Amino acid sequence: MPNLKIVLVGGGSFSWTYGVLGNLVGNRRLDGSTIVLHDLNPEPLGLMHGLALKYKDVASTSIRFEQTTDQAAAFDGADYILVTISTGGLRTMRADLEIPEKYGVFHTVGDTVGPGGLSRSLRNVPVFLKLGQAMEKRCPDAWMLNLSNPLSALTRVITKETGAKALGLCHGVVGVARAYAEFFGASLQDCHYVNAGIDHCSWFTTFIVNGKCMQKLLIDRGVDKWLAKSPEEAQKDPVFGKLFSFRCGFMLWRQFGALPAIGDRHITEFFPTFLRGMDNVKKYGLVRTTIPDREQYYKDGRARVERVLSGEDTLEFREASDVVGERQSDDIGAWIIALEGGRVLDDNLNAPNLGQVAQLPPGAIVETRGVLDGAGYHPLASPLPEQLIPVVLPHVVREDLTVEAALEGSFEKALAAMASDPLLNGAETARPMLEELLAANKDWLPQFKL
Repeated sequence: MPNLKIVLVGGGSFSWTYGVLGNLVGNRRLDGSTIVLHDLNPEPLGLMHGLALKYKDVASTSIRFEQTTDQAAAFDGADYILVTISTGGLRTMRADLEIPEKYGVFHTVGDTVGPGGLSRSLRNVPVFLKLGQAMEKRCPDAWMLNLSNPLSALTRVITKETGAKALGLCHGVVGVARAYAEFFGASLQDCHYVNAGIDHCSWFTTFIVNGKCMQKLLIDRGVDKWLAKSPEEAQKDPVFGKLFSFRCGFMLWRQFGALPAIGDRHITEFFPTFLRGMDNVKKYGLVRTTIPDREQYYKDGRARVERVLSGEDTLEFREASDVVGERQSDDIGAWIIALEGGRVLDDNLNAPNLGQVAQLPPGAIVETRGVLDGAGYHPLASPLPEQLIPVVLPHVVREDLTVEAALEGSFEKALAAMASDPLLNGAETARPMLEELLAANKDWLPQFKL
């Protein structure tokens, strides 16, 4: 395998870079490559570069690590651009969550859909367009592997507006599949499934565990009785309690006939039933990721890096598996090795729709199983059940409208996207909520005339 140049945009992230570096170092086929940490903030970038050098020593790897705040230097001749950014950071995310609350929308995450997801898209879409344009100029044959949310919209702007190649990488579907496998005392390799939809709203249309239909197994174990319990009782249930974070998804399965391939924190943001008012949030036992939570994650992540750099903590890593066909979406190194022709990888793909989900528009970023190899990506045909089309399709249409609003600085298109979102409590809330979100984000929205 040739020595590669791999660029991590957002390389100063305390949330992402620690794990991404460990994964890349653990994939021994990447030895001899150069990993460039690129960030606009030199202070955390320097800390993470120090961590990278620690990984180099501990792993005895021949990977070379560089750091730069210069995008041109980072992108020149790159083979892979990995993106883990959030424009505006926690300051803007606070507005994404707190302003919708004033209008009765209580996000659990706020990074994909709903008013919070719209606001985050408007900030990040123009940034991603510039990344794609820089790739066209400086590394036209490179792949972008995007880990940033809203994953679908940000991957979509690359594939729609530029000639750069891009895929979205989300560990959610495989993580849920692994949890179900463990519930039944099986391994992930004992499970066979088809999922169809979009990121954070993908559905298992088939799920087989050890040769048996998982949905039937759940019914036989008494899932309907569990769903009838209060959240407090359900969480303590000796059989199903360990699946409590998927309980709202189970409710949706019993209504739509397909099981969400993502946990409750994300899937509930696609359904107004769950998030209109705190009473509903509590009624369904939902856990919200708050700004204080995120601030603590940041502090903990930074402290962990500083302890490693001071020698107080030992840096540990594991070598990644090289089992052909293993599904492991948190293994970004395996994706790179597969795209270089070093293996064939079966995994969860967020990729342009080539017809794998025939009921959704061509080119839309859809989430299905598929194969990665030296010829690129090859998605598995994954038709969406008819009853789920009214759920998923409007979000795909709204996503393209949001991308257009972000690129054009169009208040009218942003308002139409906001007003049509199912999480709104009433049509009269759309305009004032959007005006407040735009005002709070004005430093990151130069395309809007504010």
